[in-house]
Amino acid sequence: MKGMKNRSKWIIGIFVLAFLAILFLAVRAYFSEYSTFSSANLDQFIRGFGPLAIVVYILAYLLGSPIPFLAPILMATGGLLFGPVEGTAVAILSATATSLLPFMVARKLGRGWVKERLKGSRMEDLLERANRGGFVFILLLRLVPVMPWEVQNYVAGVTHVRVPVYLAATLLGSTPLSVALVILGYTAKHPGSWQFFAALAMTAVILVTPPLIVWLRSMHPHKPKDGESTLEKGSSES
Repeated sequence: MKGMKNRSKWIIGIFVLAFLAILFLAVRAYFSEYSTFSSANLDQFIRGFGPLAIVVYILAYLLGSPIPFLAPILMATGGLLFGPVEGTAVAILSATATSLLPFMVARKLGRGWVKERLKGSRMEDLLERANRGGFVFILLLRLVPVMPWEVQNYVAGVTHVRVPVYLAATLLGSTPLSVALVILGYTAKHPGSWQFFAALAMTAVILVTPPLIVWLRSMHPHKPKDGESTLEKGSSES
C-alpha cells in the first residue's frame, strides 16, 4: 500500500514539473518577443506557432490531467488562444481524451486498494451503485461538479464502467461547462465588456443549475415501482 501511494506521488510530481516547465518556456518565449502582454500580441504569438499551437495545448492538457483544479483554467485558456468555436472543440476533445490517463492510473493501480478499504462502509454501497449506473453515473458526475475534474477521473477509474461508456458520458457531460469556460476565456481579452459579464453569468448558471435540480429532486423523491431503485432504472435505460 505504501509503495503504491509513493508511486502515485512520484507520477503526479513528474507531471506537475513537466507542466510547469512547458508553462515557463511559453512565458519566456512570449516575453522574449513582446515586452508587454496584450490581446493583439497574444494573437500574433499564437498564430506564429501555426498547427503546433494546438499540439502544445493538448500536451499541456495531458500533463495537467492528474493535477487538481487545473482543468477549468485550461478550458478557459482554449478560448483565449483559439477563439470560441475552435477553442470549444479543442478544449472538449482534449479534456475527454486526456482524462483517460488518471482514469487508467486509478483502474490499474488503485481499484483493488480502494475496494479493500471500502468493505463494510457506506462508500462501498455508493461504489456498487456507480457500477450499476454506468453511463448515468459518469454523466451526473460531470454535470454536477461536486468534486474537481481530475478527482472525478480517479473516482471513475475505480468503477467497472467500460472505457467507451466513460468517454461518451464524459464528452456529453463536460460540454456545457466547457463551452461556458471557453467563451469566458475568449471574452477575458476585454474584461470590461458586456460579453465578458454575460459569459461570467452563463458559467455561474451552468455551475449552479445541476446541483439545484438534484437538490429539488431530493426534496420530492420519486417512489420506485415494484422495488426498483431509481438508479437501477436509469442504469437499465442507459
